[in-house]
Amino acid sequence: SFGAKPAAPKKEEPAPVPAPAPKKPAFSMFGGKPAAEKKPAPAPVASKPAPKSFFASTLSIRKEGTATRPPKKAVAAAAKDADVPVLKNFVQNADGSLTGNVFGSKSFRRGEKITTSPVRRGAKPGMLVKTGSGSTYKLE
Repeated sequence: SFGAKPAAPKKEEPAPVPAPAPKKPAFSMFGGKPAAEKKPAPAPVASKPAPKSFFASTLSIRKEGTATRPPKKAVAAAAKDADVPVLKNFVQNADGSLTGNVFGSKSFRRGEKITTSPVRRGAKPGMLVKTGSGSTYKLE
């Protein structure tokens, strides 16, 4: 009521404090678990061979004492060279093409003057070059 004496203050009990919520693990896009939850990895089994790597054929690490691949036979290289036409008295043009006399070609007469499609800069005698169109020539 209006103008009445204020009531005696009540003693308030503190509100109970809730227990902290357990923390959720961090989100991982790769499905991994946080470091705190990881268990030590079991020791590898010695009797099981290691799986072959996709890159095993392109990357090899050799241990001392292991055999290496035998060198390619010179006969195979000579046979390949016999099939490759030779370009003699050649000059490299400004666009990278080569102009010279071709020998040993199935497509041109012996000694015919030809101009190739472009090759890499710096063509020198003794090199084996592949043109932009895919032809291969030995330069002399």
